[in-house]
Amino acid sequence: MVNSVLRLTWLQTVLDFNSSFLHRETMIALLAILEIIRRGIWNFFRLEKEHLNNVEKFRAFKSVPLPFN
Repeated sequence: MVNSVLRLTWLQTVLDFNSSFLHRETMIALLAILEIIRRGIWNFFRLEKEHLNNVEKFRAFKSVPLPFN
């Protein structure tokens, strides 16, 4: 739900929506901050999902093999 609402607020910058109560620069700054928050929330859930998949399937390794010797 939050992701959808924040995506719609980002769409305001694409559609060049003008508001009478805020300056354009203020609106852009607020929408940029909201986009950063949205991406942070999204990355948190992606990280949690990957962690749960690794723990569930026992795919966790202490070291990553390198493609060279």
